[in-house]
Amino acid sequence: MKDPQRFTIIREQDTSGVSGVGRVLDGVIFHTGQVVVCWRSNHASITIFENWDAFDGVHLKAHPENRAKIQFFDSSDMPE
Repeated sequence: MKDPQRFTIIREQDTSGVSGVGRVLDGVIFHTGQVVVCWRSNHASITIFENWDAFDGVHLKAHPENRAKIQFFDSSDMPE
């Protein structure tokens, strides 16, 4: 069984004006493939995604103009 994989999202821009720039989100990918994220804001909310593709589609691919970067803490590889 794989260990949880921690990551953070760092944005250069925030076109929505909601979450800001810099380190905006922390997350964990669990052995089940589920992704849990917590926004790093005053109104921190937690969201659970079925898998990495679901998270990626909503928060990264949908907003390429934000120039978000992913930093993995437990591995430098993208999730499987």
